[in-house]
Amino acid sequence: MTNSPTETAETGTQTIGLGFEGSAVKDVQQRLQSLGYDLGEEAERGVFAELTAQAVSAFRESVGLDSGNEVTRDTWTSLVDATFTLGDRLLYLRMPYFHGRDVRVLQTALSVLGFFCPADSIFGVRTEHAVREFQQNAGIDSDGIVGDSTFSAIKRLRHAWEDKEMLASPAPAAGFARAAEVLESTAFCLYGIDAATQSIAGRVCNLALATTANSLVFCGKPEDREIDEQILIVELVGRDGEAHRPEFDLEHSPIPKVIYDSDATINVRMATAIDLISSKHKKIIILLNYPTSGAEFLSARQEQHIAIALLDALCSAFDQQRP
Repeated sequence: MTNSPTETAETGTQTIGLGFEGSAVKDVQQRLQSLGYDLGEEAERGVFAELTAQAVSAFRESVGLDSGNEVTRDTWTSLVDATFTLGDRLLYLRMPYFHGRDVRVLQTALSVLGFFCPADSIFGVRTEHAVREFQQNAGIDSDGIVGDSTFSAIKRLRHAWEDKEMLASPAPAAGFARAAEVLESTAFCLYGIDAATQSIAGRVCNLALATTANSLVFCGKPEDREIDEQILIVELVGRDGEAHRPEFDLEHSPIPKVIYDSDATINVRMATAIDLISSKHKKIIILLNYPTSGAEFLSARQEQHIAIALLDALCSAFDQQRP
């Protein structure tokens, strides 16, 4: 009698071993085969037998996991990472970092093409910086998000980077180092007034933490915590935001406002608003010229792009004020 897992391997909650069969086993076997492991007829039958167990044991050893021939949660996570191909998923800077074979291929391609980042399979700050430089070079929106346009550009250049040697590591770029210094020395409190702007605020905080573990950026409404007078409060409001805040007159408020409707002007507008902050109102309002409620929801990619642009603009504005 064979065992059949009650949950698929994708859930990460079911340990799979000898005697198991079914869709979860087939998924594991297909991934092992894509990595070059010979499973014989076992893969055709979807049965976890001796060859599959040997392949799992060899794979676990190759990625530094404890010895064993079962597919545990850690084994499954490592197997998924090892079998991602470039273009399978959107890649961008976040916490926890994206990691996997697709990230390593991206890093190798960028480095061979002249945009160095360490090939450590982790999409960290250095990799995002290299992506931005490549995007700028290729005439793509330089937001650090590896989506369809960036995938296509890299794949068109496959002949130039595939099976080629990576460039030697240059000195670290100064851009993200300055951003890290700003984030470690300047405290921001970001919050949104609806689900979409709250999500964007959360993405900004996540990006800041991904840039430096010592980031002083945090999310949440000021009234929900004790706010020091040195902390800059940043409120995000969508195009239809006044419907959520009818008591607040945005047009006549003394608080500096930044209208974000273009990446080309956000840095200058942010710097101007920061310069206009008064000791009485250590706060700015960022007006997003996008609908944040109703039928026209922002996509996850749009939210990430906005978050990146806002954090860049905040860091740039405060970096200009540094002596």
